Amino acid sequence: MQLMPELAQREGNPVSVAVIGPGVYGSHLAYQVVETTGLRLSILADIERRKATESFRRAGVPEESVAVEETESGVGAALSAGQRVATSDGALAAGADVDVVVETTGDPEAAAVHAWEAITAGNDVVMVSVELDATVGPLLSQFAAQQGVTYSLAYGDEPAQVVELCDWARLQGLSVVAAGQGTELNFERHATAADALQRYDLPDRFVAENEPSARMYNTFLDGTKVAVELCAAANALGLTPDVSGIHMPETDNEGLLERFRPTADGGVLERTGVIDAVTPTGPNPSAFVVTRADNESTRAYLSQRYNITTASEGKYQLFHRPFHLPQETLKSVATAALHDRPTGVVTGQSSEVVAAAKRELTPGEQIGGGGGDTVYGRCVAAEVAREADLVPFELLGGAEVTAHVDTDEYITSAEVTLETDSVLYHMRKLQDHLV
Repeated sequence: MQLMPELAQREGNPVSVAVIGPGVYGSHLAYQVVETTGLRLSILADIERRKATESFRRAGVPEESVAVEETESGVGAALSAGQRVATSDGALAAGADVDVVVETTGDPEAAAVHAWEAITAGNDVVMVSVELDATVGPLLSQFAAQQGVTYSLAYGDEPAQVVELCDWARLQGLSVVAAGQGTELNFERHATAADALQRYDLPDRFVAENEPSARMYNTFLDGTKVAVELCAAANALGLTPDVSGIHMPETDNEGLLERFRPTADGGVLERTGVIDAVTPTGPNPSAFVVTRADNESTRAYLSQRYNITTASEGKYQLFHRPFHLPQETLKSVATAALHDRPTGVVTGQSSEVVAAAKRELTPGEQIGGGGGDTVYGRCVAAEVAREADLVPFELLGGAEVTAHVDTDEYITSAEVTLETDSVLYHMRKLQDHLV
């Protein structure tokens, strides 16, 4: 597969890629890195090392060309000898002599370590773990800029596609009314991981072959994941939710445009320039942008195009993308390596993911973090979070509850003692002070 002409020219000197966390997303990305001229899959890292070696095998890489290494010197020697490396140490992979590090663990604490190691080593970073970007993306993008490397959202996921659609619309002189993503499911806010894979209705063969994380899939089922992804996109674009927790109407594409208009024009929005999502009653987009055209001739032209959905006599338009795939992240890898540009980057904290209780929480309990049985995530404006002293969601893993919290109540800093022995915690404190 030839991604772009510049990659074809790198056939003899390919862009070297490390993928950390070859789960469902990372492994399918890895398979296509191997298939793409001008790219080389140099390192796969997973805390369960067998997943790294198995992903190399499924990618068609001969076993004898893969070295298993757990030291910095061993990794360096193997790469110098032309071998590929499987390791259980993500930090080693992040700091190795490669061109681009793709972080796909979904674990914000691990991702924080990996991002910092990669940037310090002078490697470009493509961040799939949007949990990290939603929490400390501005700090990491600023650090990367200071180090002269690229830090980027991953194009194979919705946030980067939302950013692309909004940039595309703004370049045409259209105003962004609302942007966001569709979802696959109707949410159960109080869902736990116990039966997440069954409720997600994953085929038995998929579960057997990919070993998906029940906790990760439960973040989709309880709404946390969409809150995190919306927050990352919002913070790359300077958007905020129209209401705390977002509207997220149940509708199809046509109904989406009817809903995401100002109230004066029959919609639900009190203002424009917002982030939101929809749950399905029919075909839904992967990513969407609702725009407004102010020029009368432009409105008339767009309303006459057979494949564009418009409303209010062409005043509002819906543009969307119907899918997203892990292997599309190759666009981010190539754009970073060849052109030193991100496919979207978080530079501010306009929105925040905060936590609400899945059940009554009592003093002495420990909060389990995303996908567990204690809290779920909601996307709110950062100003709202600051004024109410709400705790950023990803900082709550391991926190101790110090006051009674009712079901569905937001969690404030006065109600918990945070785990401070955390790279992510200290990064966020640094970001709050500097950015």
